[in-house]
Amino acid sequence: MKKLAILMFSLLMILSACGSSTDNNSSQNESNEEAVDSNASQGESNEEQDDDANVQQSVGVFKGWADNHTIEVETDNGYVTYYVSPENQEAVNAVEEGSEVTISFIENEGRMELQSVQAN
Repeated sequence: MKKLAILMFSLLMILSACGSSTDNNSSQNESNEEAVDSNASQGESNEEQDDDANVQQSVGVFKGWADNHTIEVETDNGYVTYYVSPENQEAVNAVEEGSEVTISFIENEGRMELQSVQAN
């Protein structure tokens, strides 16, 4: 009986300790989320400026669609694939396979993201 009372008391202490730390963490998480939201709105304008500064160009032969959101271009360095956002798909569809193109792109986390395509 004594062991059961000690066990129940221990469980009560453990559960009450867990409950109070969750309340503290939730208020800290809310503060952190507010700080992240305000920083995100400031960061969006910085990202746009960074994107403009990081735009690169490449010339090659448009080989066509590799899948629903990726095109393939043959350059002097070999075949290169570019991610195509939904906004740029119409521009890519207007280019004929085998055409020489100038590609404007940014590199984002190792992925080449198409910014524009123009047939030469």
